[in-house]
Amino acid sequence: MAVVLPNQLGDQLKTYLRALEQLEQEKSEIASAIKETMDEAKREGLDVKALREIVKMRRIGREAFEEKESTVHNYMTALGMR
Repeated sequence: MAVVLPNQLGDQLKTYLRALEQLEQEKSEIASAIKETMDEAKREGLDVKALREIVKMRRIGREAFEEKESTVHNYMTALGMR
């Protein structure tokens, strides 16, 4: 491990903290934009839960999503819920 002087460490930490704080701000803005979009879809009469499921499916891929759905179906059947 390299030896880091206290001043260098402080500067390094400040750089990372500024970057992380900026990313947190951007994440908050994105979350707000997502909420606004979902609210608009809901006002238009769309089922936002279904939209979220489709987004999830597209993110992880159809095959992985269908595998998960199959497992959930099997568990529900085993529990007498289907």
